[in-house]
Amino acid sequence: MALTHRARLLAAIRGEPVDQVPWAPRMDLWCLAQRARGTLPPEFAGLDTAGIADVLGFGCHAVRADFTRPRERREQQLRGLGFDNHPDYPYRVEVRDLPVEFTHDPENLRTRVRTPAGDVVLHLELTGEMARNGISIPFVQSYALPALGNLEAVAQLFEHLVVIPTPDAYASFQRRIGDRGLAIANGPIAASPMHLLLHELMPMEQFFYLYEDEREQLRGLARRLEPFYEAMLAALLKCSAEVVFWGANYDQDLTWPPFFQEEIAPWLQRVSRELHAAGKLVLTHCDGENQRLLPYFPACGFDIAESVCPAPMTRCTLAQLRQGFGPRTTVWGGIPSIVLLDAEMDDRAFAHYLDGVFREARTGSHLILGVSDNVPPDVNLSRLTEIGRRCRESS
Repeated sequence: MALTHRARLLAAIRGEPVDQVPWAPRMDLWCLAQRARGTLPPEFAGLDTAGIADVLGFGCHAVRADFTRPRERREQQLRGLGFDNHPDYPYRVEVRDLPVEFTHDPENLRTRVRTPAGDVVLHLELTGEMARNGISIPFVQSYALPALGNLEAVAQLFEHLVVIPTPDAYASFQRRIGDRGLAIANGPIAASPMHLLLHELMPMEQFFYLYEDEREQLRGLARRLEPFYEAMLAALLKCSAEVVFWGANYDQDLTWPPFFQEEIAPWLQRVSRELHAAGKLVLTHCDGENQRLLPYFPACGFDIAESVCPAPMTRCTLAQLRQGFGPRTTVWGGIPSIVLLDAEMDDRAFAHYLDGVFREARTGSHLILGVSDNVPPDVNLSRLTEIGRRCRESS
């Protein structure tokens, strides 16, 4: 008997037999771009990502939330800190006992939080052109921590952030996805407080200098962010999710091996231990160049490396990545986005590439095919359906 998409994904993650190779590509950015361009095919009109997956006949990629569904702009007022709110999330993040001013226009979001140590000013931008290219996360124009002089204000702001568990909101998301996929509960994109400083709170180039010259000050700030991270973990433990998202965007140059081992791995290990003790699985988003990070990943304890991107977009083949993540880690990805574009790869080269993917897919368990990082706006949809056909014939 054929498995449901949900059952197939869970079986692959657990290393159990599957009736075919699971296939669950990320479609939300493609959908958003087509809506913004006015080019959404009529068969997808009014559909969310689960509905789009139904039409195309593959599993729904439901990691964190369905970002094709509308929400108020106010829900992104703290996005400059690395956090937003969404009706599908298992918790909300709000500021308590500090004045917050939020304004927006069609392309800009501006937030000012007044703390006793000074103001924290955030400015984000999402232009029409960005929307037409499928970009859903606004770009930062003004960082929360433009200089160390603002460190105390940022620390005080985080000490006034509260995490409000919303398990019923997540449960609604889980029911809506149903057997069409796995509703992965949202956790932080930055896997640790120090990762947050690098990823969200200041320009990366500035972080690299400060991490070398003022490391103890940065670590002092990171320690003051730890209660906020602990509150997010506590909220995730309360929800009904089988799989939880925690952390993303590792890269051997930006999160170089010693930094990853010292500043990120301990949090991934802690989160994995606590979620495993609660009977939950852990997914982390590994879409970067990870060749030199592979020796460090298995000890982190997570169960799923999602959005894994092989050659030709990175240095490692799919086989090398699966070996590097280890036999107990499920690799979800394996299809680089560029191979779906006619301008980047012709039909013959695409068929040859898929031959290699499916040869590798027959060599063991713990594999879910997906697109790294997402299905691009200019995709040739017939290539998605061809991957789906090959998956069905892999049984």
